[in-house]
Amino acid sequence: MKAVSLLSSGIDSPVSSYLMQKHLDIIAIHFNNEPLTSKEVVEKVKKLCEKLKIKKLYIIPHGKNQISLMKSCNHSYRCILCRRLMFKISEKIAEKEKCSFLITGESLGQVASQTLSNLTNCDKAVKIKILRPLLSYDKEETIKIAKEIDTYNISIESSMCCNAVPKYPKTKSRINFIKQEEENANIDKLITSSVKNAKIIKW
Repeated sequence: MKAVSLLSSGIDSPVSSYLMQKHLDIIAIHFNNEPLTSKEVVEKVKKLCEKLKIKKLYIIPHGKNQISLMKSCNHSYRCILCRRLMFKISEKIAEKEKCSFLITGESLGQVASQTLSNLTNCDKAVKIKILRPLLSYDKEETIKIAKEIDTYNISIESSMCCNAVPKYPKTKSRINFIKQEEENANIDKLITSSVKNAKIIKW
């Protein structure tokens, strides 16, 4: 079986990809937030793919999606709206690649978008099953594995983080409000454009 793994340049998602490689063939997808992040982030993701021996990477031009959400949506809901959008785009890539699962590096309660309420409402964005191998891990456990598999030093290389994170993100979300915000942002158009303009890298 195959899965699409949402791969950032951070510590968690490479570890989650590694853990699931024992069970699934992995295709990576990275959401490139330029100009809200630096171009070095994509280079880090490429290094991580090579280290993990992932042979195929989709790079999604996500910065314009973030800007659209910033302009049209309630700022406190921005993280969960972004997460749901990434899941919807990833589901389309999974359908294209005949993958049965999405994999994320989410850990319960670690950041605002990963509260139980927000994780539940993110799951409702898609029909595909979402695997979270790090769900109950604390950060130190994840860092230990990252060091063991030699991804840690890549992940901590200096790069500019995403500037779209709101000052006070919503930790408990309401699904009806979320869906209305997605209509305001014309989410379907963003999904179609993102899939169409995805860049594919193979090794």
